[in-house]
Amino acid sequence: MTSILTNGAAISALQTLRLISSNLENTQREVSTGLRVGTAADNAAYWSISTTMHSDGMAMSAVSDALGLGAAKVDVAYAATSSIVDILDAVKSRLVAAEEEGVDRSKIQEEIDQLKDQAAAVVSGASFNGVNYLRTAEAGNLQAIGALEAHVVSSFVRADDDGVSVKRTAIDLKTTSMLNVGGGGILQKEVGGDYPDLQPLGITSYFHEGHEDHTFNGPVTIGATETITFDLVLDRSPQSSGVTYPITIDRALVDAALGTSDGLIQDAADVRKILQKAFDDAGAPASAYRGGDSSLTTYDVMTLDATGHIGSSIYFENLASDLPGGSVLGLDSSSAINHDNMCTEGSTIFTRAFTMPNNLVISFDVQIAGGPLETVRIDQGTVNAALGISSARVETATDFAAVVAHAATGIGLDLKVVGSEIFFFADQAIHPGYGNDAVDFSISDFRTNKSWALRFDLAEVDITANQFTVAEYLDGVEYMLQRSISSAGTLGALSKRIEIQTEFAARMMATIDSGIGRLVDADMNEASTRLKALQTQQQLAIQSLSIANTGADHVMQLFR
Repeated sequence: MTSILTNGAAISALQTLRLISSNLENTQREVSTGLRVGTAADNAAYWSISTTMHSDGMAMSAVSDALGLGAAKVDVAYAATSSIVDILDAVKSRLVAAEEEGVDRSKIQEEIDQLKDQAAAVVSGASFNGVNYLRTAEAGNLQAIGALEAHVVSSFVRADDDGVSVKRTAIDLKTTSMLNVGGGGILQKEVGGDYPDLQPLGITSYFHEGHEDHTFNGPVTIGATETITFDLVLDRSPQSSGVTYPITIDRALVDAALGTSDGLIQDAADVRKILQKAFDDAGAPASAYRGGDSSLTTYDVMTLDATGHIGSSIYFENLASDLPGGSVLGLDSSSAINHDNMCTEGSTIFTRAFTMPNNLVISFDVQIAGGPLETVRIDQGTVNAALGISSARVETATDFAAVVAHAATGIGLDLKVVGSEIFFFADQAIHPGYGNDAVDFSISDFRTNKSWALRFDLAEVDITANQFTVAEYLDGVEYMLQRSISSAGTLGALSKRIEIQTEFAARMMATIDSGIGRLVDADMNEASTRLKALQTQQQLAIQSLSIANTGADHVMQLFR
């Protein structure tokens, strides 16, 4: 049927042409872009996955670039450290030569000086892009801090929950630093002003009643109306006021004590008898006895520790006299020996300030009143906690005493600081008693967990001076050498790790690209074949449309 209103054949041919043109357009885009999925409209799921993976690939590429930068920094540090090892080998050989008799040490020192300068130059020059792993700017000594970390980007990770993160590899610069602003680098001393100089403890292992000695310059005659008065204070201590006995010495007491009638006191032996009589009359538990002076010019007085008070001491106070010249029988003379409140104690001298290294432990042993042997340990945390600081710096004897007291909490140890000297004894609040009532007490010397430590910088090596022996310098340089070798090994291992990670990153990027290609890349052989077929179909569709449109011409001819 032929209609002038509807040309069914033309409509059908036009629809076919449109479909073919659309397919042809898509195929042409695949051929020109190489992508089967170029937009989200092509395949939303594949497009989303491929876009995400492409972003990860770009991040991985950035990681690869960062690894290259990190590798360069590590390689420079490794090369410089290897040079330091060579320099220390050379210094070591010069020190060995200096041990030979008859050598000119000044000439050898000139060579060593050049090597020291070269080491400093190598360290300063070991920089890449402004980063130097061999020279650090930490204000404190490296031995007094924890890890000093630098980081190298090593990987980009997408977790199972789609979270992303960048992983970094840490480098502890404490193991690589040759020179640090605050000291503690491989070529710098560990001891010196930044380690405690622990002096041996002096131990007072004896204790007895409090006593003192006095000198009598006689003779003296006490008149019938003359008196000597004073207060005898026994067993006063920081924990007790003791007992006070008022004493009066007059002519009657003197004659009764000496068996005389003239009041004459000739020597120290007479004074002892007079004082003992006065003590006994007052009911004071004290003794006057002969001292060590055979000339009879000195005498000793002592408490008998019988007052019931914690202390063990003897004091003469409020001395007064009616005698010519105010004589008080030598009780006002200075005592050569003054042993009040005696107990066993230890003492040490604080010689200099120091910063407590993080790897150092100071310890000592204490035993009180027959109890168990207690070991007290002091580390960097102890110092900071005791002094309320974070620098681990001990400046004074008072600081160090506070640190020891904090570490020994609960043991019953007490400390006293006099100038730079620190005294250690049993805490009277826990173990009361002096003199014969004092508890047994023992304390060991301080010790550390480091049996040897470097005491000079490489820059301070000078075999023409006498600060250290050549053998000591040799030991120190060998120590630096071994630490440098260890540092080179660490850097070498890190360099290999970065190399492996770089290769892994390259493989990952290739794998990601391949995975993306499997999802979105066009099969060019198939696409080109399909393009040729669609072009042919398009030509045939155009021909069909042309033929379908000729039907209207035939109708027009009928009317003509």
